[in-house]
Amino acid sequence: MIPLQTSLFRRAALAACLAVLAVLGAAAPCRGEGRLFAIVAKSESDANFVRVYTTARAEAMLNGDTVILVGGKGEAHFRIQDAEVRSVLKRRPDGLAISVLRSNYLAENSFVAVHKAGIPVVTFDSDFTGRAMGLRAGYIGTDNRTLGVLLALEARALRPEGGVVAILTGGLDDTNLNDRMRGVRAGLGIGEENSGWTLSRRSPLPCRDNYDQALDQLELLLDDPEVDVIISVGWWAQMAGDYEQRMARYKGVLDSGRKVLIFAGAIDRQVKLLEKGLNHVNIGLNFEEMGRQVYLALKTLADGESIPPMTYIPVRVFRAPSVDK
Repeated sequence: MIPLQTSLFRRAALAACLAVLAVLGAAAPCRGEGRLFAIVAKSESDANFVRVYTTARAEAMLNGDTVILVGGKGEAHFRIQDAEVRSVLKRRPDGLAISVLRSNYLAENSFVAVHKAGIPVVTFDSDFTGRAMGLRAGYIGTDNRTLGVLLALEARALRPEGGVVAILTGGLDDTNLNDRMRGVRAGLGIGEENSGWTLSRRSPLPCRDNYDQALDQLELLLDDPEVDVIISVGWWAQMAGDYEQRMARYKGVLDSGRKVLIFAGAIDRQVKLLEKGLNHVNIGLNFEEMGRQVYLALKTLADGESIPPMTYIPVRVFRAPSVDK
């Protein structure tokens, strides 16, 4: 057991590091005398990956190590991610963490060189699939299939009679999002006799991580009389700047339960929208803890020790006041 005094000191030191990073900016380079670890995001423009990186970097600073964030800016694409992996190899990192976009492509391209170089690898947020899982020592993040099941269970609680469900997603190549969608279908019993649930003919609708497009798609589904429940396996539509204004006209159908709207993700912005009754449920992912565990896993591997094959980070369910009565 870690002594209380040591634990408190460590927490205070980590808080101080995070405060320094807030001043310097998340992407400011800071190479110390220790080891270098690379976090490969789906996109550096995605705030969730910045959250992972910022916490990992703060934890690394406590040990004199350096963490860098790569992955390319703008819209996520597996070819860009592959090129970013190749590029970061030139810096000879002591370990690499990646949120996988297209498993087979990476395994057959840049990760041939990663494996040849003997660089320790962990995945986070989105894992390799199939035989490619042998390329990493462990996965850190949400149990994505279970998250999908939890989204489905919230839908069932709000609409026990069943109905037609539409699913919004980011990209059709994202292994974590596909796992979430599999969980949704399993949790609702899609395809099972007498489950009471069917999948909308429009599903799944991918927005390619474009927030405005996701909001357009959401409105399309809210206006579709055949759709009863909308489950977004990520935060996209709620990140659009005019979500609140455009959703105001649907407040009546949401309050009445004629439409059910559920999101994965629960950052402050999303929770505030939830509290205003502009959706029914958010299930939050802890990207800060994900970042801390990513660094600790990379450090452990660099020290020549092993890590668990799976480290799952718990999620938290938030319900609108009208739902949680």
